[in-house]
Amino acid sequence: MNQRVFYTLNLAVFTGMLGVGLVIPFMPIYAKTLGATTLSIGVFFASFPLAQLCFMPTISRLSDQHGRKWFISAGLLLCSLLSLWFVYAPTMLYLIIGRFVQGGTMALILPIATAYVGDLAPPNKRGTYMGIFNLFLTSSFGMGPLLGGKVSDLYGIEAGFYLMGALNVVALLAVLLFLPEAHPSQHARTQAVSYGEMLRKPKIQGLALYRMVNSIQMGLWFSFLPLLAAEVLALSKSQIGVIIAAHMLVSAVVQVPAGRLADRMSRRHLAAIGGYLGSFAFVAVYYAGGFWHLLFIGCVTGAMGAIAMPALTALAADEGQHSGMGAVMGVLNMAMSAGMMLGPVSAGALAEVIGLRALFVFAAVVGVLGTLGLMRLTAEPHAPSLVLSEKGNLPTGSG
Repeated sequence: MNQRVFYTLNLAVFTGMLGVGLVIPFMPIYAKTLGATTLSIGVFFASFPLAQLCFMPTISRLSDQHGRKWFISAGLLLCSLLSLWFVYAPTMLYLIIGRFVQGGTMALILPIATAYVGDLAPPNKRGTYMGIFNLFLTSSFGMGPLLGGKVSDLYGIEAGFYLMGALNVVALLAVLLFLPEAHPSQHARTQAVSYGEMLRKPKIQGLALYRMVNSIQMGLWFSFLPLLAAEVLALSKSQIGVIIAAHMLVSAVVQVPAGRLADRMSRRHLAAIGGYLGSFAFVAVYYAGGFWHLLFIGCVTGAMGAIAMPALTALAADEGQHSGMGAVMGVLNMAMSAGMMLGPVSAGALAEVIGLRALFVFAAVVGVLGTLGLMRLTAEPHAPSLVLSEKGNLPTGSG
């Protein structure tokens, strides 16, 4: 394991995603200033994963064949330029277009960076290294809202977009100057397997289903919790930033020990623990009465997600040895994108009927069902039991 390369990648991803995390929690509020409805906000958030679904299959396959570095670099460059697009967007339609393009840029960064980690990590330490990678990733999204809330309160939301662009330029320079290319010979790509063939494998189906429903929950958390906090509970943008940041920072702290656990116990069961307990915590949003309630719920949901994610990505990396690391991580991220698309759109429509609070009960039910699906689809088939004959050395019915 090349530690210098590993931590260069982590720091670059941290810096770039810190910029993105600055503005994500305040996008619904910014969209409201352009006349957005709850449904159009749902479409806005859904456009991001829709772009990932469109571009990720091709990008992931190409990264298995041609290397990772230049895909990550292109994504960071485009993300920095998009910050100006958001600042000068005159209508909600322009915001939706910008969000769609941003989804394409993330398809160039996150699954490719995750595959890079899978390339580097030894099989018996994948949980640990995925946990460290997720620590940097979730820390960036955690610190981003905290910093973004302060910047938005002091200088306006537009200032957050400018800072987002600057941070992505810094990350781009780090990748160009210090990250070596991972040549195709280094990739776990023993044979090319089509996406259709991969998705016929029950284990891949279970991992993808779990990632999708987890993303439905997270899509609701990031797109509608800020609205509930601002419109129903009258919290400030700084308080909303603290809640989102606490969720992500607690998740970051738990990632590394959870990754180590994933190398020592059943990864399936670890993912299930996080899925069930995190889903139950979503129900508590229905009863939240203020800042401290939401802060506690954010910490619990962040911790449960962190328990599950290193185990899930380590299971995916194991599969990547046989089907192509970039391709398998692409499937996992496509499932995430599908959830991020379905969650906000369905929630935007449901919110008009059942209200903002009840959306989080819906998210809890979806999470429990997805966790049940994971456990069923990833269960190892039972080996046939061998019944010894009276001689004590032959199974009955043999021959």
